[in-house]
Amino acid sequence: MNREDFPALYKSADEHSANSQKYFFRTLKIQLGLLVIAAVLSGVNEATKFTAYLQAFTLLASLGCSVFLYTQRFDRQWYAARAVAESIKTISWRYVVRSEPFNQDDPTVTVLFAKKLSQIVEQNQEVTRHFTSFLAAPQITQQMKTYRSQSLSNREKLYRDHRINDQLTWYENKAKENNKSYRNAFCLMILSNAIAATFAILRPEFLRSTFWPTDVFVTFAAVGLTWMQTRRYSELAASYSLAAHEINIINEQSFEISTEECFSRFVSDAENAFSREHTQWSAREDR
Repeated sequence: MNREDFPALYKSADEHSANSQKYFFRTLKIQLGLLVIAAVLSGVNEATKFTAYLQAFTLLASLGCSVFLYTQRFDRQWYAARAVAESIKTISWRYVVRSEPFNQDDPTVTVLFAKKLSQIVEQNQEVTRHFTSFLAAPQITQQMKTYRSQSLSNREKLYRDHRINDQLTWYENKAKENNKSYRNAFCLMILSNAIAATFAILRPEFLRSTFWPTDVFVTFAAVGLTWMQTRRYSELAASYSLAAHEINIINEQSFEISTEECFSRFVSDAENAFSREHTQWSAREDR
């Protein structure tokens, strides 16, 4: 299913999560950039009033970014909204393919789906109160109803192609991206440390120089370490790789389904497996 096929609450949670992530990293980049600028200014031995005031300004601005991040808690908003979005996606897929507890064909299923959405909202009021988009859009879209009315074979194919394979591709790509980003960031951090050490060793031979960049490269190394710890490249690469392996095993089982009951149990097991990774978003919120 496409993003537009999901409930309005999912789209609102997904948008809020994406925006919170964007604001968090944008502010963090500004803060780290200001620290680098302050380090450059500190390397000037013969400072003027202008450079002194400029350095003070950059440090105060960096402090302001820290206060802004702490008060707004964009990281918590990002993790919490993502957890809500994935919970809604899970019950939406269960509803669309008629899996437990939506495997009955009667009007009470619609009521049950609405009740499940309400429970998600009530359990996550701290973040759902920020969901201000798609307020007038339907929670059960016409496309969801259309998919639900299709035959077992069509629903099997839909679930395999647009849920399992999509998830598998996403996790594979993310694992590779985070592994690559971790290696690049680590190499840059080591290079910055090495350059800083080199300049520190050479400093006694150039005492008359009005600018010496040791502090700049030390700051670069610290910024690189902070960025790595914030992005959690290594942790995410391992988590995504594990999830990809588990989904691949699940995918093999999808070709042995013959009845509605078997399909319902299969989807239930698959969604429970997906949820084990998704619940990590909630755990990250408290770190």
